[in-house]
Amino acid sequence: MGSKPKTTPDTQAVRRMKFGLNITLKVAAALGVVIFVNLIASWQYLRLDLTQDRSYSLSAQSKAVLHKLDGDFKVFTLLPSELEVSSEQASLVYRRVRDLVDEYARYGENLTAEHLDARGDIFKAQTLNAAIAKAFDDELAPAIEAITLGRAALNDIDGLNDQLIAVMTSGLNPDSTAAPSPAQELYQRAATRCKQIKDNAEQAGQQTDELLDQVLVNYAGIKEQIQAVLTDYSMDLGVIIQRAEQLVRSDQISNADKERLLELTELCKKAQANLTTPLEKMDAADPSPRYNQALYALTTGASVVVLGEDHVKVLPVSEMYREDTRDLQETGRTQPQFLIEEKLTGAMLSMTLEQPPLVVFVLSGSGPALGEQGQFNVVAQRLENADFRVTQWNPAGQMSQMGQPTPPQPRPRAEPGQKTVWIIMPTISSQMNNPMMMAANPRQQIADLLTERLPEGDAALLLLAVDPSASIGIANPITDLLSTWGITPQLDRLILQEVQQDNRRTATSAEFPIDNWPQDLPITTSLNGMQAYMSVVCPILTGEAEGTTHYPLVQIVGGRNWAQSDLASPDVVQNAKYSEAQAAPSFDVVVASEQSGKRLVTSGNYAWPSDALTSYGLLGPGTAELTGAAFPANSELFVNSVFWLAGLEDLIAASPRSQDVPRIQPMTPTTQWWYQFALLAGIPVAVMALGLTVWWTRRRA
Repeated sequence: MGSKPKTTPDTQAVRRMKFGLNITLKVAAALGVVIFVNLIASWQYLRLDLTQDRSYSLSAQSKAVLHKLDGDFKVFTLLPSELEVSSEQASLVYRRVRDLVDEYARYGENLTAEHLDARGDIFKAQTLNAAIAKAFDDELAPAIEAITLGRAALNDIDGLNDQLIAVMTSGLNPDSTAAPSPAQELYQRAATRCKQIKDNAEQAGQQTDELLDQVLVNYAGIKEQIQAVLTDYSMDLGVIIQRAEQLVRSDQISNADKERLLELTELCKKAQANLTTPLEKMDAADPSPRYNQALYALTTGASVVVLGEDHVKVLPVSEMYREDTRDLQETGRTQPQFLIEEKLTGAMLSMTLEQPPLVVFVLSGSGPALGEQGQFNVVAQRLENADFRVTQWNPAGQMSQMGQPTPPQPRPRAEPGQKTVWIIMPTISSQMNNPMMMAANPRQQIADLLTERLPEGDAALLLLAVDPSASIGIANPITDLLSTWGITPQLDRLILQEVQQDNRRTATSAEFPIDNWPQDLPITTSLNGMQAYMSVVCPILTGEAEGTTHYPLVQIVGGRNWAQSDLASPDVVQNAKYSEAQAAPSFDVVVASEQSGKRLVTSGNYAWPSDALTSYGLLGPGTAELTGAAFPANSELFVNSVFWLAGLEDLIAASPRSQDVPRIQPMTPTTQWWYQFALLAGIPVAVMALGLTVWWTRRRA
């Protein structure tokens, strides 16, 4: 039997070499993996946001706006340094602003971001201020011209006042003990006042020169100061002229005083004439409100500047978050709820539009849409954040407290090239027979408005309402207009649903949660995963009309639904019973229509975009600002509809506000208890069981 050949054991040097080579290869492999991963990351950007409310993610709408940016854009944050911030909450806000601005820069091909220390980076801040001022050159030109004329008028006051004072001084009596004549009293008072005006003019001129030397000039403040001095001077000259002419016509003064007063009057009129043009220019010139807002934001605190090639937006950081006071009593402090993305995206969106649209809420007997008592402030604010011009108008005027109609205001007019979207509020048939309320229901005026404006390129969103009296045949010019589009709103019908209760009995409901969205238009494709809520809705029937295409936006489908026609009985919802004859597999309740380039959206209910629903949060009415909206699709549907009507469908996507709804819902107390039990007891027991298993396996081996 042969023996195995003996092998010579490795020497210590060889073992060291093999060990070192092994370590070197492993380190090289690890470095290679790291380099390879970083190369892939540099080619394909990927970032996972695992926060509850997508705090570090951009919405689809923000990405769409970034993709549409034409030209180079820069975003600057002007924030205090970390050492200057003493508040933990302020530090959190500034850090979040910087992080989200960086996220915009990562997704925007034409956008760069830079973070400036408001105090430390003085040169860069001054350069930025110069760029901001240049962006407003055209808007500020009339104000600059008026201020230039006003500044020259301040200089002229010096010479004119010297002449006036010389004339008045020559008429004063050197004998101070003698009683002054009426003319001498005028000389003395007028000379004193002219000296005061001269001093004021010199002071205003010096302050104006100092302010004009700044990079960002407060033109409104300069204009106000110069205007005040020139106006006071003109009024004083008028008083002197009036008093001098009275004395000239009297017999109480000498001929020498009369000649002197006539000379004084001519000089005062000449001085007044020199002030006419500067004052008229200053009255007509209104410094740019946008510039004033930007100046205020830059001088009062931290801000974010969005700088385009021709436009600039300055956003105060104080408007980029709201205070959540829910934990105030327990923790003694509030938590910021951030609106950073909504503000930034709205600013960039407005900068992509040549002329932001005009949106007009047309009232007709209901309460106001905007303002303190307004019903649609939430969606209006959403549009204003995108720089839309939003207003309201009643074509027949409002009703006074005494029940009398007041004269209507002029119809809002669009600027050249500006698109107008008319939001038509519902009219009330039951009031049409009341002569005192006819003015509050201007159906014919609204129909005439749409007939005139839709062919001119305007669009409309009609918010209708269930109207039981529509079945009695009262003429409705608005529904007559819709019939030319092949649209028939069944205002005398109410969509109802038979629902199963916990006790297995059935009940009737007029309330519908909506979460199934048609995919024909961008209006609704961006609403996937969101829920809306509607109630008291009438069906919208669509038929053929020449050159018209209809797109259902909201449909009530599934279940046992029917359109109740008998609405005269009391408690119709509670007493109605399912009707097979009036049932249908689905009902269209919001429809978009196109007809030869014209656009229209018709809704069988008017309340779904109201504040009552859009501000309804997870904790109840009015809490959407704190917790996110319970029905986010309500406001999204309205805003998207306005975008589509304005021809801005390329910018329709899930908005930043839709991300307010948390993906991770709060845990119930029972769930929290089970998690605590698993962490405190389950993991130790599992580790012990694993150890016992390993010990038993080795013991048997």
